[in-house]
Amino acid sequence: MKHSFLFLPLLAIIAVLCLSCGEQPMKYRIGVSQCSEDSWRFKQNNELRLSQYADTRIQLEITSADDSDEQQIKQISHFIDEKVDLLIVSPNSAVNLTDIVSKAYDKGIPVVLFDRKTNGDKYTAFMGTDNIQLGKMLGHYIARCIGGKGVVVEIQGLQASSPSVGRHRGFVEAMADYPDIRVISSEGGADWTAKSGEKAMNEILRTYDGEIAAVYGHNDRLAMGARGVAEAHGKKGIKYFGIDALPTPGGGMELVQKGLMEATCIYPTRGLQLMKLATNILDGNKYDKENILTSTIVDRNNVDILLSQNIEQQRVSDDLEVVKGKLDDYFSQVNFQQKVIVAFVIVLIIIMTLAVIAYRFYLQKLIVNEEVTKDVVVPADTPKAESPFLERFRSILQQNLHDADFNVERIGEEMGMSRVQLYRKVKQLTGMTPVELLRKSRLARGRQLLETTDSSISEIAYDTGFSAPSYFTKCFKDEYGISPGEVRS
Repeated sequence: MKHSFLFLPLLAIIAVLCLSCGEQPMKYRIGVSQCSEDSWRFKQNNELRLSQYADTRIQLEITSADDSDEQQIKQISHFIDEKVDLLIVSPNSAVNLTDIVSKAYDKGIPVVLFDRKTNGDKYTAFMGTDNIQLGKMLGHYIARCIGGKGVVVEIQGLQASSPSVGRHRGFVEAMADYPDIRVISSEGGADWTAKSGEKAMNEILRTYDGEIAAVYGHNDRLAMGARGVAEAHGKKGIKYFGIDALPTPGGGMELVQKGLMEATCIYPTRGLQLMKLATNILDGNKYDKENILTSTIVDRNNVDILLSQNIEQQRVSDDLEVVKGKLDDYFSQVNFQQKVIVAFVIVLIIIMTLAVIAYRFYLQKLIVNEEVTKDVVVPADTPKAESPFLERFRSILQQNLHDADFNVERIGEEMGMSRVQLYRKVKQLTGMTPVELLRKSRLARGRQLLETTDSSISEIAYDTGFSAPSYFTKCFKDEYGISPGEVRS
């Protein structure tokens, strides 16, 4: 599949030998209302368009409101008037978009909210990350990075938007555990751009001129805008943290790799998964109303692996775009009066080929955005009331899987518990000991690397904290019933 361009000569021959069977009407018209236009949404929109290659029934119309409530209301009204079959909406403001989203829902148009919610309950389904949990997770991580003391500057995103509200609330809840940390928070920004980060940091530094240990931006661009201003004021030694972790040039992953940010959190786009939810609704299939996406922290321990995986994903995506472009070009030149039956059969074959390529892309997407967040095994029936403990436990394991010297005593020190206390707590919640969870997590990471990288088995063994490749092989076979070499065969 990497070399899907090899299909192009075949497509050229087909285009010469046959003619199109005529354009078939699309069954589903889906309107997509994006609140803004930035690199994160550009990536998601590309994923939405890719989904059309696997399901030719879909006709997409994507609009951007450019951070304007008024503009987004007009665009959604247009979709309502056009009687689209389904609406996908990322509301710019929770309050001001409630009425128009409710109007669409009341008119019988299924509404899928993504990334953000309104203040109403009139929607068909929601897909997005729990921003409160995201802010809490990053808050605890920041606190550990600065030793639980110092001044932290929070640069907030768009005022009244649900992601900004949630990320602030979760961060505040996390900081309540660290009395020696002082938080200086900006007011809600006008948007999510670097310029907003610059403005917020300038306002903070007008009244505060002391030492700053860390800056927490509600996204990577806000954090980088704040960094530019802080450095202009001679502020050094500050650790910067953000959210989004885009794998694109200049994105959060590259910033971490270059040392410009200490860490960032993946804020998944999931365009393919979003479109699958939409088609399940339209087809009358079973679906969940609330679809909460998982996230993970990207730092120097895992950024290289994640970036390499995304390079391979992009290569597959580019090949798919080339095939689709050639297909469109060839069929625009054929004679629509001849060989209709032959053309129809061949079009079906090509559609199946594109569907296979798109499905492979989808599977690779899941590897980066989901498998990497599941390195630490936690039973599904774990009580929700205990989730903060397990989240902290999971995060500590995740950051130290590569360290062969990392053990239960170290975990206990990080958690502030004795070995006995830690053992009893983890055993009670998961049914497994901390040692078992650590080993299973290392093996899970090892299997992921075997499936997604070209690293040798010895390199993977050491990268996942095993003292010797032979011991890694033994543990791997005990866990999965096959050797590491068989995974790649």
